[in-house]
Amino acid sequence: MSTRQILGSLACGAVLLVGVPACSAKPADKPQASSSGSSDSTNGGSHTGSTPADLLKLGVEQGQAGDYDTAKASFEKVLADEADNKFAWFNLGFIAQSRNQVDEAISNYDKALAADGDYKPALYNKAIVLEGKAPTTSMEIYRKVVSIDDKASTAYLRLGLLLSKSGDEAAARDAFKAAIRLDKGLTSAVPAKYRPAPTGR
Repeated sequence: MSTRQILGSLACGAVLLVGVPACSAKPADKPQASSSGSSDSTNGGSHTGSTPADLLKLGVEQGQAGDYDTAKASFEKVLADEADNKFAWFNLGFIAQSRNQVDEAISNYDKALAADGDYKPALYNKAIVLEGKAPTTSMEIYRKVVSIDDKASTAYLRLGLLLSKSGDEAAARDAFKAAIRLDKGLTSAVPAKYRPAPTGR
């Protein structure tokens, strides 16, 4: 399975992840070998399913097949071996978030962030979870995401939407401008009054 198949075409963070980079606008931005794929032999493939990396990959495949209960068990086995495995904590957070278990999702993302405070997928998804219940905190997290990765177009978009709701129109306009500059496909998600005027010839 390729890195792109794992990441899918969803907004960064909104998918189950093995040890691959996420949140960059362009996959080629940070070339990095996928820890999935057919290179299992480099991870001691002779005992597939027993190393944390193998269990992580298995859990992702189970989750992508919709079997979240089994996937959750696989990720928990990873954590029994590596208590600070940010990918396993992130994936448990993702599963909890997809089931609307908000507090559990935040707790799991926080554990991923305890292992790596700049881990963008966990920051991004935590910000999404907090949009409704703690919009100010959510905005702070989106600002952190874009300070780590200035190409995180969807983080700019979501930040802009929260700023607009809070009444900070100037900052919202800047965030939307950044989102559209990075990804013109996001223009339709930007409220009409913030969209750039069509340029006449």
